[in-house]
Amino acid sequence: MIRKFQLLLVLIILAAVALGAGCGRSALMKLSTSDNGKTITIKNGDVISVELEGNPSTGYNWEPKDLDSAMLQQVGEPAFSSSNPGLIGSSGTVTLTFKALKTGTTALNLIYHRPWETDVKPTSTYSVTIVSK
Repeated sequence: MIRKFQLLLVLIILAAVALGAGCGRSALMKLSTSDNGKTITIKNGDVISVELEGNPSTGYNWEPKDLDSAMLQQVGEPAFSSSNPGLIGSSGTVTLTFKALKTGTTALNLIYHRPWETDVKPTSTYSVTIVSK
C-alpha cells in the first residue's frame, strides 16, 4: 500500500514539473515577405523570426532601421541559408531574430542595402507593427 502511494506521489510530482516547464517559455513567431505591412500581436517575451530573400555575397544586407531597443532586442546576427549551397554567390534566405522586451506597440523596420552606401536608398524595405501584450 505504501509503495502504491509513493508511486502515485512521484507521478503527481512529475506531472506538476512537466506542466510547470511550459510556463514562462517564449513562443516563436515566424514572419516572411507576406507579412510586410501587417500588424502582428505577440506576448511579452516572445521571439520574432523574420525570413527574407537576400544575397549577402553582393554586399547587400538586411538590418533594422530605427529599432526601438526598449521594446525589441535583436538576438544574434542575421543568419543566411543558401537556396543552392553548391553554387558560390547564390541567393537564399536571411533570418533576423528579435525578442519582445516589454508590452506596447512598435514598428519593426528592416532595410536591404549596402551599409557603406550612405546616400543611396535601400533596395528593399520591410515593415511590421508589433503589438506586445
